[in-house]
Amino acid sequence: MKLLIQKNLKNQKKLDVTIELILHATENFQKVYDVFFELFGIEKDDISKHELVGHFGNPIFMLHIQIKKIKAYELVKKLISIMPKSELDLILKDLENRIDNSSLYLRFSKQNFLEKIIKLEEKDPIRMKIYTPVYVKKEIIDVYRKLLETYSNKFWFL
Repeated sequence: MKLLIQKNLKNQKKLDVTIELILHATENFQKVYDVFFELFGIEKDDISKHELVGHFGNPIFMLHIQIKKIKAYELVKKLISIMPKSELDLILKDLENRIDNSSLYLRFSKQNFLEKIIKLEEKDPIRMKIYTPVYVKKEIIDVYRKLLETYSNKFWFL
């Protein structure tokens, strides 16, 4: 699969994916990690974990994942392939409001993610930022539309 992606990336731009989420004391890091590994192949070493203190003194963990280059393309391709078409359609319809400074911002339900379901959600989300440099501002939406639609095409590798 990596070789096929490399062939398709000859003319592609740099791509970075940043994922952040807050893990409360009642939530299990191992469960979250297991899903990230199973769905995207993200290793524990790829996840930075910062302990914070909540309003009532309870421990809160901020998880941060940074993926670059081919692994970022693989993650986006996998994300789009498991995302329900209705969710992808919502993103595509709202692209203009989800893009800022050459970055596409997405928020997914943490609870649904633990069930391996990708669903857009604003409350207690997994935050994902997909970045590719776009130097002509009027092309940003088209660049991300093409990226998402390319990966949603079941015949991408043919």
